[in-house]
Amino acid sequence: MNILLSLFLTSACFAPFMGSGDSGHMIPAATVPYGMVQMAADTQDVWNGYYYFDDSLIGFSHQHKSGSGGGSDYLDILFLPVDAQKWQTRDSLEYQYRTPFSHEREWCEPGYYAVELPAEGVKAELSATARCGVHRYTFGGNAAREGLYINLEHGNRNCCTIFPEDCHDDVKEAFLEKAGRRSVRGYRISNGWCPEQHVYFYARFSKPIDDIVFYDAMKKVSSRCRSLKGTDVRAVLSFKDSRGDTLEAYVGISAVDMRGARKNLRREVGRRCFGDIRSAARDIWENELSALEVSTEDPEHAKILYTCFYQTHLYPCLYSDVDGRYRSSDKKVHRGNFRYFAGVLGLWDIFRAHMPLTCIIHPDISRDLMRTFQAHYDNCGLLPVWTLSGQENMCMIGYHSMPIIADTYAQGVRTGYDPDRLLEAMTASASKDTFGFFLRSYRGATNYLNLHYVPCDKEISAVSKTLEYNYDDWCIAQMARMTGHTDVEQEYLQRASWYRNVFDPTVNSMRGRCSDGSWREPFDPFLTNHYRENDDFTEGTAWQWSFFVPHDGLGLMELFGGRDGFVRKLDSLFVVSSELHGEHPAGDIKGLIGQYAHGNEPSHHTIYMYNYAGQPWKTQYWISKVVRQFYGSGPNGICGDEDTGQMSAWYVFSSMGFYPVTHGTGIYFIGAPQQKALSLRHARGTLTVEAPEYSEENCYIQSATLNGIPFTRNYLTHSELFEGDATLCFTMGPVPNLQWGSSEDDAPPSMSR
Repeated sequence: MNILLSLFLTSACFAPFMGSGDSGHMIPAATVPYGMVQMAADTQDVWNGYYYFDDSLIGFSHQHKSGSGGGSDYLDILFLPVDAQKWQTRDSLEYQYRTPFSHEREWCEPGYYAVELPAEGVKAELSATARCGVHRYTFGGNAAREGLYINLEHGNRNCCTIFPEDCHDDVKEAFLEKAGRRSVRGYRISNGWCPEQHVYFYARFSKPIDDIVFYDAMKKVSSRCRSLKGTDVRAVLSFKDSRGDTLEAYVGISAVDMRGARKNLRREVGRRCFGDIRSAARDIWENELSALEVSTEDPEHAKILYTCFYQTHLYPCLYSDVDGRYRSSDKKVHRGNFRYFAGVLGLWDIFRAHMPLTCIIHPDISRDLMRTFQAHYDNCGLLPVWTLSGQENMCMIGYHSMPIIADTYAQGVRTGYDPDRLLEAMTASASKDTFGFFLRSYRGATNYLNLHYVPCDKEISAVSKTLEYNYDDWCIAQMARMTGHTDVEQEYLQRASWYRNVFDPTVNSMRGRCSDGSWREPFDPFLTNHYRENDDFTEGTAWQWSFFVPHDGLGLMELFGGRDGFVRKLDSLFVVSSELHGEHPAGDIKGLIGQYAHGNEPSHHTIYMYNYAGQPWKTQYWISKVVRQFYGSGPNGICGDEDTGQMSAWYVFSSMGFYPVTHGTGIYFIGAPQQKALSLRHARGTLTVEAPEYSEENCYIQSATLNGIPFTRNYLTHSELFEGDATLCFTMGPVPNLQWGSSEDDAPPSMSR
């Protein structure tokens, strides 16, 4: 019997702990869509704070990066309910106090998290608004006196194994003071992955504060102290016994100042109680996520799909106050009339599918993101590369604001910002030397422009950089074409063809090339030496990166000797050994089928490249395999870093039956639907995808119609799918239809065509 699942918030439709074990780095956070605050339990002080297989926790902090691949920072402003009578009598505190918990007494749904702490005799509940976290602690009989431990030293201790001195979260200055009968305020300024992170807070409680005991470097301070400044600031608060055994805390967060935090609290929380905030968060999520409806005979896959859809609503992350103020990468405070989305902005990951999906669902978010990009350029002279807490850390390679800008414009979001000014920012950013704070990954535009490739004897990740710069240049050309700047278009189309300069036909692969034109010796297509001197491929091998020419399938086929040679090479990707060579293989190379690595983003378009070669049935086959092999609803349900929504966005698009391989063209490559029926309510209407015969065995497209009209193209356009209501129907079967989508005219447009 077919089951219709549309109420996302039911337990049948949500897997809150999906990807929270091993490498997924997802966490069960209480948050709202695109919010600054992600409230969650910290079971550790590395990665993203929560690890499913831990059995104790440190406390509850206000900022997290659910699904972020790495780096330190966040886990700021830690609260833990305690027995004040026991804690305030201590002359010193433990560095990292832990309290046990059980998953059997842990709950999570969108906008809400709760857990029982038996050692404290407390049930802790968390919820959030966009800029505020709210707590409710219900004390049982174990606690003699209700108390709250505040730890401003706690932070993310995760560090890069290559350059550990560069990204360890260190407190530069912290401050805490009593601000009234029911309030405290403070801040934490630190550096780590983010060069300088500012977090300010203002906390109001449902009960008057009876006493506050400060600890400096874990040692008790004079009882007459009302405030404390230092690098290891902690305090234990006790509260007057009134209105029962429940304590509520309402905490405003700001990157600007304590006044901004208080203003955020007043505007977003006001006099509402915890129950009001939780209910409002639930309503927000219900409205957002009811946009997706799935008809299926497999509730497990529907649960995965809904959870992935949820994850794509967490980023980009808001980082401006209610009054429009924000802290930018020039370390100054600015004011804008838009939402500044630079809290977590991992462009290397999310440009691929996450941002195109966000633009479809929420063009208002994409419009403000364009304003964010423009402000970042105005303030810092460069478009964002990888931005955290409003600060540029230059992590990863490429300049991937370009595909996001081009794709946003191609999708028709063209008001509220100046496209010509953004094009100016694109060309300026593409020709500027930069230096990677996190990975010391110098981006030498001078080398690239002089040689028309990045030389491997001058820079690490040289081949990957060349390929990504080429693609970003192609996206600049698309933006120039759409805005009528023909001269810029032609210049960047030329640059977009330079990928040919790192292809060696003697080994039939992309390969490191030295500044004198010679090839790096020896050549090992299985070599990965994570960001070391002889590492030519970022978090990958030559096998994975040899297909990163998404914009020019015909040109890439020519390099491999034509369609047949290209298909043989692509076929071999999935059947060669999965072994990796090198003393320091990249840990991100996960989710392997042969050398296809679904657990890392550079492979995400590769399956769809069969469409260029007129063999879309192979795309259909491998998508079905990946969906079943590398996604699950449990703690290990993500085969690699979730990477702030990209792994999930791939699943959502691929479940609908298509994927945005190229940006700025309004083109989607058809894969194969992974549900019997699905509908997506978007900004301009509703897309319905129907595949009534679909099953694991019936994974091949036999025929297709769009709004009742048959078609054989193995791609569709944005206007066909998302300019109003549309119905896409697939007839599925157990054997490939070798005629559907196989002619040259059926293939997607290519730069070389």
